[in-house]
Amino acid sequence: MAPTRFRPLNASTAVFVLLSAMCSARAPAAPSLPEPGLYRVEVRIALPNVQDVAVPLILTQCVTDADLVSGHAFAIQSENPLRACGTIDYLIGEELITYRVACPGPNMGYAQARFEATTNTYRGSIYMNMGGKNMTMSETQTGKRLGPCP
Repeated sequence: MAPTRFRPLNASTAVFVLLSAMCSARAPAAPSLPEPGLYRVEVRIALPNVQDVAVPLILTQCVTDADLVSGHAFAIQSENPLRACGTIDYLIGEELITYRVACPGPNMGYAQARFEATTNTYRGSIYMNMGGKNMTMSETQTGKRLGPCP
């Protein structure tokens, strides 16, 4: 088999190859946060092996830039003791918003949350373990932007 010979690139071909490579390189995607505004949020509680634990809670809340950046917009909304514990590891990714909740002390409760967001909606679940009670539950939130805050 004869060796393959390569021709040197002329200037216009080199520029074309360079520009093609630059255009095909993807810029990092922006974080996925919804727009600030007034949101209608449906909150559902679920327990393993229990159907229809409670009637969904419907909230209307004004979500600010500060709420989105701090994670307060995606906090536990139900009457749950973990609501008073601290949020840690709040991360805004390209496709997911995640955080953990950790209560201080031995045998205390904890939670993990995962949310997806678009410009005008968000949906996610907070998976909670109630500590020494060997009880798990989840809270699912679905938020839809209604418009600007009053």
